[in-house]
Amino acid sequence: MRESLLFDSATWLIWFAPFVGVLAAGLSKRRDPAVEGDRVFRHDVPARITHWTHGIGTMMLLISGIALGLFFTPALVERAQGVWTWMNVHFVFVVMFLFGTFYYGANTLLAAHRFREHLPTKNAIDYTKRHYGLLLGFKKFTFPPESKYFESEKMAYLLALASTVVIILTGLVKVAAHALDMPAGLMGVITPLHDIATVAMLAFFLAHVFFAAVLPMSWPVLRSMFTGYVSLEHAKHEHAGWLEELGYAKADE
Repeated sequence: MRESLLFDSATWLIWFAPFVGVLAAGLSKRRDPAVEGDRVFRHDVPARITHWTHGIGTMMLLISGIALGLFFTPALVERAQGVWTWMNVHFVFVVMFLFGTFYYGANTLLAAHRFREHLPTKNAIDYTKRHYGLLLGFKKFTFPPESKYFESEKMAYLLALASTVVIILTGLVKVAAHALDMPAGLMGVITPLHDIATVAMLAFFLAHVFFAAVLPMSWPVLRSMFTGYVSLEHAKHEHAGWLEELGYAKADE
């Protein structure tokens, strides 16, 4: 039974996936956003690959991780065969997650402005309150001229970034423990850290799915993760600041 565990028999894929992600980033040709007639190009192919490999990988890692049990929650599977199956599911999506994450990371290093556009600005708290207030219908806020990414998204990005870094670092130590004799004290710290970061990522993921996929007003951006485009009217209404950055306002005058 032991030899069927992919974390033991195919460990090399865990270390190979980041390399493939970095290599793919180096070979990718990026395309900047642009206004094209009555629509705006928003997400190029590398951005869409990153989104879906990282996103699907994250979703399945959360599902399989919860099934196997976190440090402070019981496992949902008990039979040995069930545990082995879910461990192998976890392995497959660890590979996908690492590829998508390192593909994104390398792309970001090659074009630092793509990282900066995700970071909160001085308007982050005020704009975030307005954004979620409008989405949830609590108050009729005046919608500010948001950039490509909402300030609320940028705030959430910090949580996702921190969680991802901790999950990868602690996860790689856990993988190494399959081949090396790790100190019990170290693993006693690594395991709860990994699971705490998992809970933080779960909170981010559920909020992301709700605000980016469930709420109808977010569907245009969700579609752009398949097509690459949002309508010009959508961009005018929700990302006026971004259109100005693209030079649309000047060209329109």
